[in-house]
Order: sequence, then structure tokens, then C-alpha cells
Amino acid sequence: MNRLLFSFWALLFVSCATFKSNSNKPSVVILGTIHSGANKINSDSIYKVLSDFEPDIILLELERNVFEKENILKKDFDGRSSNEIQAVLAYQQQHPNVAIKPAELEGRNIYRKNLGIYSEAGFVFKKIDELQSLGKLSQQEQSDYSLLDKYWMMTEDIARQDLKTINSMQSDRIVDSLMFYQYNKTKEIINNHDEFNNYKLVSSRAQTDTITFREYYNNWADFEGSFRNEAIAKNVLKYHKENPAKKIILLTGFKHRFYVKKYLAKQGLSTLEYYK
Repeated sequence: MNRLLFSFWALLFVSCATFKSNSNKPSVVILGTIHSGANKINSDSIYKVLSDFEPDIILLELERNVFEKENILKKDFDGRSSNEIQAVLAYQQQHPNVAIKPAELEGRNIYRKNLGIYSEAGFVFKKIDELQSLGKLSQQEQSDYSLLDKYWMMTEDIARQDLKTINSMQSDRIVDSLMFYQYNKTKEIINNHDEFNNYKLVSSRAQTDTITFREYYNNWADFEGSFRNEAIAKNVLKYHKENPAKKIILLTGFKHRFYVKKYLAKQGLSTLEYYK
């Protein structure tokens, strides 16, 4: 009897010690969101995630120039009405000690200007549509472009779902496939057709400067597809290294999420899902 009682208390002690150790384990969550216009995702649903997770540090897809001072956002800036910002402001009212930090690539639009690009490249896709309608794409290019359209539609459907769905592994795989065909395979199509070296537009560098569609898309794909995402991921890693025992959550557009998670995993930092 005494031996059984001793075993019970020993097991209870180990269980408590294990729970205590896990509660002190640093944790990082990458929460993919929809900035605005979603029916099933809003500031309330994001606020609930924050309340359940109770982060010490909230990282936002923002630059430093929208902060009035440390942890305080300016009263008026483009994007303040987004789902994430409204959720964070509400959470901060109830938890004034939470740290709010920028995680966006600093000087994002300056980088774009120096590259001669804007935030979008829809006009390039319209030219690919024209070539396709004229039968100028190879069979492989048609297949790749068709897959891009398929994953684009699937991603659009994901954007209409709830937070748990857009932060699922299945959604991550679909977004990853979209990024591959949008940034890699589409770039191959553009580089294979001289028409894109003949088409030009006014670059973002200056009104007197022009840039070919080919150069534009190569610059745009490299910047939006990897450089910017990697910068966000590096900022998450930096905050984690500076605050190794803190609970950190990044709120970012869901199309950035998988790249960030994959980059952090390669650096040895495992992330958690808020719903697990």
C-alpha cells in the first residue's frame, strides 16, 4: 500500500513538473488573416485568438513609421481600420502591458520604387492571357498557367472561410502551390517569350523611366515572392531571439503565412497553431 501511494505521488510530481516545464516553453504563432472584406473573419474572431493565446508580444505587418512611439500606433494611417489592427487595439485596452511591434520589411515601398515596380502585376497576366488566346503558349506553359488559375481559385475560396481553415495545413499547401506557379512558373513563361521584352510601362522610379514587362515581372516576383516574406520571417526570428521566454504572435495576411513558417522551421524554430 505504501509503495503504491509513493508511486502515485511520484507520478503526480512528475506530471506537475512536466506541465510547469511546458507552460514555460517559449511559443510562436503565425496567424494568417484577411485584412478586410471577409464575411467569416473580422476583428472579433482575431481578438478571440489573442485572448486565448495571451501573447506577450504582438507582431504586425506594419513598418515603424505608423507607430507614434513604442507600442503605440498612430491615430491615423492607411490600414488602421483593418481586422488585425482593430483587434489589437481592443486587446491592448484590456492588456496594456502587451508589446506591439512592427514586423514588415522596413522601407517596403522604397524597395519597390528602386526596383521600378508597384504592388501588383495584373497587367502582365493580361498579356499572358492574350498570348494564350492566340495559341502562342507551349503545351507545358498552358498546363502551368492552367494550374496557376486552379490554385488561384482555390486560394480565393480559402479567403472566404474562417480563421481555422485559412490557418490549416491544407490551406498552407494550396497557398504554397499558388506561390510556386505565380512566382516561378509564370516567370518562366515570361522569360521564354520575347513579347515581354518589347512591352514597356512607366516604372515607379520616375515618370521618365520605363521598364519592360519582363524586367518588371522578374523584379516583382523576386521581391514579393521571397525577399519581402523572408524579411518578415527574419523579424519574427529576431524578436524571438531577443525574447526567448515570451509568447509571440505574428498577425499577417494568410498568403505570407506558409513562407514565414517554412523559413522559421529551417532556422530550427517550430511554430504553434492557435487551435491546438
